[in-house]
Amino acid sequence: MSFPLILAFAAVVLAAVAGVLLVREKDPQRRARALVKMGAVATTVFTVAAVAFIGGYAMDQPGGMAGLMMILSWFAPMVVLAAFAWFRPAGASPLLGALAVLLVAVCVWFTLDPATARSLQDSNGPVVAIGVVALAFPAAVLGLKRSSPAGWLLLAIGTLPLLITVLGRSGPAASLAAASVVPLIAGVAYLVAARLAGRDPASRNTLPAAA
Repeated sequence: MSFPLILAFAAVVLAAVAGVLLVREKDPQRRARALVKMGAVATTVFTVAAVAFIGGYAMDQPGGMAGLMMILSWFAPMVVLAAFAWFRPAGASPLLGALAVLLVAVCVWFTLDPATARSLQDSNGPVVAIGVVALAFPAAVLGLKRSSPAGWLLLAIGTLPLLITVLGRSGPAASLAAASVVPLIAGVAYLVAARLAGRDPASRNTLPAAA
């Protein structure tokens, strides 16, 4: 089974789990807490799978030190951003937002200059899809502290690059769609959780405390 099909199946499972949580759990704060945890766990599992998948291709082509450096060029910043989101969520929120805007700007540039887009992606792989993966994980970590801004951020990361790429026909849409599914679902889960938690002003935009 291909990686995109696996992610599509995972998306259906996550949506079903979220629906069960919302139906069975009556307390809004417990619902919110469960949704945030589900979004964080799903994004973490997705990130591990994506790193293994992308890393495998990089170590195969070009392979060796060049492949390792290609992996580290986005994996190391992703880890640093995730740590920053955990320890300094107030500062990480605008930074991740700015990086998301930069990613969208790259998508627009690729649409306006498809020859450059093809050249870059032929030599470096699906850079936009990798950018989605690299930003989605820190955004999911941010959601454990501030679910509302993280939810909007994940929603933007999961929709805008894919929409621009598909409309502009400027890159491999299949890999980008695969990279966007889980961030999109996690973003919706975080936003629903923020709305539920917002009924209690003390817990707004944060992960509700355990009962």
